[in-house]
Amino acid sequence: MGELLNRLLIILNNGSENTTYHHIANIMLVNFNSLRNMTISDIADLCYVSKSTISKFARHIGFEDFSELKLASSYKSDKLSNNLNFNDNILSFLLESTEDEYIDRIIDDLMLMKKSLNFSKIDQLVDYIVKYDKVAAFGLLFSESAAMDFQMKLAYNEKYIITHINDVEQNEFIKNADKDTFIIIFTNSGNYIKKYQLITTGNIEKNVFKNTKAKIVVITSNSEMEKHPYVDLCITYRHASSIQTHPILFQLITDFIASRYRKKKIEQLKV
Repeated sequence: MGELLNRLLIILNNGSENTTYHHIANIMLVNFNSLRNMTISDIADLCYVSKSTISKFARHIGFEDFSELKLASSYKSDKLSNNLNFNDNILSFLLESTEDEYIDRIIDDLMLMKKSLNFSKIDQLVDYIVKYDKVAAFGLLFSESAAMDFQMKLAYNEKYIITHINDVEQNEFIKNADKDTFIIIFTNSGNYIKKYQLITTGNIEKNVFKNTKAKIVVITSNSEMEKHPYVDLCITYRHASSIQTHPILFQLITDFIASRYRKKKIEQLKV
């Protein structure tokens, strides 16, 4: 999913239906495939607002101007260059295979994760969660769903962490985080650390981790991230399939972390 599509959906989900920005986001989503061929005047007329309002909206959702927003609208699903998105990965597999085969792939990956997950590293992560007052968890798209799920699991156990759905807000938080902040990154490929994944018009290096002073833990299937200079602790899991099963794997991993966090807090109360 491209960055514009993601940001428009966030406005749709988070904003009041009665606001101008919610209206603009909705119109842009309905006409998404035509945006790349439209001028700012075309979109303003379609939304019944001024061109300056469209420019303000573009900046509000994290673009420099309308031209940058329009460039981001050129996102198109392309299995040859990117087979990791939902349509080209999950749905493409299901169109060519049976539901049983899909479930079997998930089971295979669950078994591999079971064998490969290092629980001593999970305990180390739990120690950090206990130690740090300011904790955040981030990911993109389905990986951000894991971060949100994790936030709720910890909240049940009276540990309140930060997460942001918006990629711009994530980047700002990471860049400005101080040494008293602990950040957990969910990234199956490990690319969250290395590049701006939602930008599909080039392979742009991500520089926010150069500036952060926070302690960074990454949960990933990419074992190379263990040697990455920006990563303080890397928790890896294995999966054999080319299917993007990590949203399911993350659910279990966050269960394990939450359960060990709860156990540690109970033990502390006994002392």
